[in-house]
Amino acid sequence: MPGPFFWFVAIIGSATLVTAVGFVIRPTERTLAVVRPLAAATQYSSLAAFLLGMANGLVFLNRALERAADTEASARVWRTFIGALAESPAPLVLGFALLAVTWLLVAVGLRRQT
Repeated sequence: MPGPFFWFVAIIGSATLVTAVGFVIRPTERTLAVVRPLAAATQYSSLAAFLLGMANGLVFLNRALERAADTEASARVWRTFIGALAESPAPLVLGFALLAVTWLLVAVGLRRQT
């Protein structure tokens, strides 16, 4: 289950995408001026969620290794940590995919504007 910061990236990225669709339908400078800061917010929230996931994984690793009594328990901790590392880039992938589609839509809107 994704954490709350993942959903924040999804909501901000979706708002950016919807604004870009509005720009394609009706290309105005005002709408383009709104897309730019929304895109930056999507980018920074994706990066923040990724870094938060990495930090949470490292905190888990530290605490779990302190409690691990034997080598089998340590091995389970490392497997869990590797799973957390594999999952932490998910907000980056989501955010940057939404940004790629957003800017493609902006390009179409700019083409229609001229």
